[in-house]
Amino acid sequence: MRLTGLERFKPGNWKRAATLAGGFFATGAASILLSRLGDGIAGLWLPNAFAFAMLARQKCTISIESAVILIATSLAVNMAFGSSPEMAALFAAANLCHIAIALYLTRRLIGTISPEKLGARDFGLVLGAAGGIASLFAGFAFAAATLALNGWAVVTTGWAWFSANALGFAIFLPAMAFVSRAKLAALLDVGALARLLAICAGCIAVTCLSLTSGHFLFAIAMLPLMVLTPRLSVFELALVCSVTGAAAVVTAILGFVPDLGEGIQAFSNGFQVAVAITVSTPFLVGLFVRQVIDDKERIAETETRWNFALASAKQGVWDANLQKGTTAYSDTWLELLGYQRVGQENDPDLWLKLAHPDDIERIKAADQAHMDGTVPYYEAEFRMRHKSGRWIWVLDRGKAVIRDPQGRALRVIGSITDITARKEVELRLAQSAALLADEKERLRVTLRSIGDAVICTDAMGAITFMNPLAEKLTGVESATALGKVLEAVYCTEDEETSQILDLARSIASDRKSDQDNRAVLVRHDRTRCSVRQVVSPITNERGEFCGSVVVFQDFTDARALQRQLAYAATHDALTGLANRSFFIQKVTELVAKAQPDDAGHHFMFIDLDHFKQVNDTSGHAAGDALLKRVAAIIRSGLGPADLVARLGGDEFAVVLQTGSAEAAQEAARTIVAAIAALEFDWNERSHSIGASIGVTPIDAGYCEVDEIIARADMACYAAKAAGRGCVFVTSSAKSAAEPLEKRAFKAAKAF
Repeated sequence: MRLTGLERFKPGNWKRAATLAGGFFATGAASILLSRLGDGIAGLWLPNAFAFAMLARQKCTISIESAVILIATSLAVNMAFGSSPEMAALFAAANLCHIAIALYLTRRLIGTISPEKLGARDFGLVLGAAGGIASLFAGFAFAAATLALNGWAVVTTGWAWFSANALGFAIFLPAMAFVSRAKLAALLDVGALARLLAICAGCIAVTCLSLTSGHFLFAIAMLPLMVLTPRLSVFELALVCSVTGAAAVVTAILGFVPDLGEGIQAFSNGFQVAVAITVSTPFLVGLFVRQVIDDKERIAETETRWNFALASAKQGVWDANLQKGTTAYSDTWLELLGYQRVGQENDPDLWLKLAHPDDIERIKAADQAHMDGTVPYYEAEFRMRHKSGRWIWVLDRGKAVIRDPQGRALRVIGSITDITARKEVELRLAQSAALLADEKERLRVTLRSIGDAVICTDAMGAITFMNPLAEKLTGVESATALGKVLEAVYCTEDEETSQILDLARSIASDRKSDQDNRAVLVRHDRTRCSVRQVVSPITNERGEFCGSVVVFQDFTDARALQRQLAYAATHDALTGLANRSFFIQKVTELVAKAQPDDAGHHFMFIDLDHFKQVNDTSGHAAGDALLKRVAAIIRSGLGPADLVARLGGDEFAVVLQTGSAEAAQEAARTIVAAIAALEFDWNERSHSIGASIGVTPIDAGYCEVDEIIARADMACYAAKAAGRGCVFVTSSAKSAAEPLEKRAFKAAKAF
């Protein structure tokens, strides 16, 4: 990632740039002062290791800014210590080439260096690539350039460059790769710092003694480092190795190593490579040892956590080694069954000995299916005998983790889980389901057997059930109706208005009483039958609507009987006219509705003349026949809206739908004339009768029905007094306030 724009001038970026430049210059100056003579190559070169470690820990590759800093700093440090401009430029180019190649190889091998994740293998790759391969490539490229420029020997120059950088990486890279602020802060502790200084002093002493007392006794110098590897942290070990390597270099520079020479001459015969191996090998070993220790601790922690999880979850683990014929059982496995380790924990048949006899065949079948490779896992639920004698249910799972080339299982690992509580719940659920199924079947049989038709729907109005009687009444089979909306199968309308009844509204209103006693079921073939229906919603325990149930009956005969009874209760059995009670009810309603000064109806009282003679001479049968004839005459002489009734005997009454006294009088005279013209023969004997009629208006002036009838009766009496066969009409305008007897007298006197 390259930095662009103002990001290059952030304080953090300037700080990193200054650190890179200052560190490169300081380590370069130290390297030249220690091991360089004249214009030649230093025998120990630390700057490239410093720059590489710093850049490799960042997430970006070498940038233009970093390259400029490295070239400028390299030129500065070399020219400051006497190099010509040409050689300084050549050194700068070679250093930049070395660092760039080292970074590229590191990115390809492991990516970014992370101290927390850097192990022995990855660090060995980094050290070999950066300090070995990159140093070798850059060294011989530099040697080729110096051959053309100064005539230096290629092999000697290339080897000098390679060994100097290899030693620099071996001494400097470990500490640079694993350093952090937290680790540096930990060293500020007085005790920790004193301990580290004492160790460094001991290692320096051993190194100096080993180098001064013999020729390349590097094995002795490496010994204390090997001993310290498991006892020091990675960063502490890196510091000790770096100090040991520096002590070896100083000892050689000072000429204390026998037969090695002094100054730059000491870096001959592979001395740098020997020192690099001496300090890098113990560090790699220590890094590997620390990684092994950390891995063991993580494994132990993971195993502890895993065992705790298994114990908390009450899961027992078993491990069957089929080659050895043994099975290991975990403590939790034994505890689930109430046992402790008593020497039988490796018995491969222990689990079968404790299994319920009725389950063994099923267990073996499941086990064999997995052993044969038919199923990927072994799994079985069965009962095992607890130490207390009771039976517990377990879920046993396993898988073959090792198989031979022929596919035979060699090792199987699995676990058991106590599922007794779950099985008890399943048993109760199964029992409840069985009871529910029985109850459902009883309800189904009941619904199919009852005398009412039943249709059930779900919350969306789709039919879920129809009993046989519902199929018969609707004409639709249950198999066809299921899933259809209710209105598509069961459609009812009002018997009088022919308006379709809204069952959905009835369900929503939660009315569970009789619905629409005038309901008529319209079948698919357009035939009709009267029904009595009850529509009820179905709700769950939370009060949520779940559906509905419609119960209905064929009410055709019953409704016909109701109509017959209603007709008989309101009509005269002989004449078919309205009877007295129904007639009085209607007149009462008219009186209640009458408005002041509004004579909208007239009451007509009819009494037959000479009717008694017919009964006396020809019998009551003749009288009944004559009454039927008279009733027909009266009915035919009136309009369809006029109400005609037989009050009893030979007395009839009519409510005329007219407010005109003249029209009422004319209608009465028509009836009188028609009855007078009636010719009635019975048993070869002719009879003639007449009729007298009294007419009175029905208005708000009369508050009682009896008073209206009495007025009409007095008017009829007046008509009879006038000679029978005539009509008398009263008016309420003058007679309403007079006593009834006085008005009757005036009426009689008028004729």
